[in-house]
Amino acid sequence: MKRIKFLWLLCVCVISFLLPDSLHAQLHHTNQDLPCINKNYNLLAHVAVDSTTREPLYSSEELDSMVSKLNMFFSPICVSFSLCEFNVMENDYSLGRVVSEPITTNQQLLELKTRFSLRRRINVFFLDYIRALDCGSSTYQGILTLNDANIYVERRCFDDPAEQVAHHLGHTFGLLNTFDPTNMELVDGSNCATTGDLICDTPADPFGQSAILNATQEELDLIAQNLLDTLFYNSCEFTYEIRDPNGQYYQPDMGNIMSGYPCKCGFTNDQFRLMAETILMSTIKHF
Repeated sequence: MKRIKFLWLLCVCVISFLLPDSLHAQLHHTNQDLPCINKNYNLLAHVAVDSTTREPLYSSEELDSMVSKLNMFFSPICVSFSLCEFNVMENDYSLGRVVSEPITTNQQLLELKTRFSLRRRINVFFLDYIRALDCGSSTYQGILTLNDANIYVERRCFDDPAEQVAHHLGHTFGLLNTFDPTNMELVDGSNCATTGDLICDTPADPFGQSAILNATQEELDLIAQNLLDTLFYNSCEFTYEIRDPNGQYYQPDMGNIMSGYPCKCGFTNDQFRLMAETILMSTIKHF
């Protein structure tokens, strides 16, 4: 852990050396742990219209409220957002429903990006339905990939758009989900640096890992049917008795924005540090 902390500090020092003088003056700390990088990003909202009413899925007032909540989520590292444009995709209501025909889902998302996205913005597409995607999509480390910072979110998956957009902004700034169904993290954290989200201050999260129980098919079917109700519709408290391969009970952070649970409240310090590092690298490059 000391080696990881040293490498992170060394990286920040190198980044700080490369930054322009004007940005040097902006860097300071809110406390002993988190850097304050004083960065504002412009969000360009592309809002689909309802197929029945032909009204936008969200109003500009609703998205202004969303931005206010985003600013609260990211305030510990002094990152904020502004809604620079409210673009209603009203020419074709079918744009809000991304299905797999006559072209693939990914091809349709690429078409939306080509038609509507602007460079040097974080483009957020508010859609009604996206086939074969779990509530939305975004470019991992999109802030570093030639201005390819595009987020697609699906209305049917959430009541509060701020939570889902914050989740995908986390991906845009270099965060993984707290869970990885293919790479089991142990409760004791002994493999935290190489499994799950590769961050050690987020508890091991079994979301999507029901197979680790070595359960019977009947038990797995029951888990698949009742997972949502059992896990987090009880005041957002994790109550399901799932154990890791060592026999220890999982107790994930259900309020973590990068989790798969609908109880999103915030990020951990190490998540903030990684996002800050990614943002500083993007400042050097082009964004």
